[in-house]
Amino acid sequence: MNIGDHLGSLLECPDGSDVSFVVGGETFRAHWAVLAARSLVFRVEIFGSLAEATMQCITLHEIEPSTLKAILRFMYTDRLSVDFDPESFSFSPTAQQLRHILAAADRYDIGRLKLMCAQKLWDMVSVETVTTTLGYADMYGCPELKNRCLDFCMAGKNFTRIVVTEGYLWLMQRFPSVIDEIKARPVEKIIYV
Repeated sequence: MNIGDHLGSLLECPDGSDVSFVVGGETFRAHWAVLAARSLVFRVEIFGSLAEATMQCITLHEIEPSTLKAILRFMYTDRLSVDFDPESFSFSPTAQQLRHILAAADRYDIGRLKLMCAQKLWDMVSVETVTTTLGYADMYGCPELKNRCLDFCMAGKNFTRIVVTEGYLWLMQRFPSVIDEIKARPVEKIIYV
């Protein structure tokens, strides 16, 4: 067993945990030391003067239970994984799950996890998903993913296919500056599918 496996088993065992998170009615037990080692945000909360440092139970409202579970699993094992999805028969995260994890990784300043999510989101980019991925890349500070998505939008005939999607309308409404960036880019001759 490697250290990730050892720490992962520690996450599954409530013995010695010193903090609990309540999310959507579910309770997740953890260890402040592990959280502080992996996240600057948690380190500040623990060693700073914030009230969370003395609390043993913290309720989180702006995160889904499955997202927190994936974040904690990453912090203990250094692996991006999600629970088995019986609908898709897969342990691989969906684009939507990755977007939620990316947002939480940004919120808790877990840079390596943000990069892993960005890479997996790029691997899933298509004409149908690029605008949503582009919006998230802009919102959560992923410049490389954003530039790759912008390039994808302007490659070959992609733009003419993208502008008729609901995602493009969503991007226009929520991220008008990103639409300006798309329009400022020259059309590339490479065709992505």
